[in-house]
Amino acid sequence: MQNHESATEGSEHPVSLTLQGLFGLANETEREVARTLGLNLTDYRALTVLADSGPVTVGALAADLGATAATTTALVSRLEMHGYVERMRSTEDRRQVHVNVTEVASSKVKDLMLPLLSAASRQLDALPQDRQEVVTDFLDAVLNLMQDHLQAISTEGVR
Repeated sequence: MQNHESATEGSEHPVSLTLQGLFGLANETEREVARTLGLNLTDYRALTVLADSGPVTVGALAADLGATAATTTALVSRLEMHGYVERMRSTEDRRQVHVNVTEVASSKVKDLMLPLLSAASRQLDALPQDRQEVVTDFLDAVLNLMQDHLQAISTEGVR
């Protein structure tokens, strides 16, 4: 059995090391999915923001991305050229245009990510129920910590 020192003794907890590896692989996976879709990383990230938000205006997307309206308009044009987004006129205000992810984009991303998500679900399902709950609670806690950390470093950059 390995001897795991506590983080207070100067070494990192083995789970922290695993999380660091997971974060790195998540970044590599994101880059590879973007490449496979023929997109740069910025355009792919915009696509994922749109997929999560649903139809939004270019201005709202720019705010979500922390980008200028001009940069976001160019980005939307590139995504539209690939067939990954579509612009739709608002039915309430014809001057307003919303951007939405196409079924083609949703299908391609799903095809790329579903094998991993399915395998992870099978792995989790193989655990006893009480351990599934522990894993879920831990991952929810890490997700919240990551959101808080992102907010903190984003705020620090504004100073």
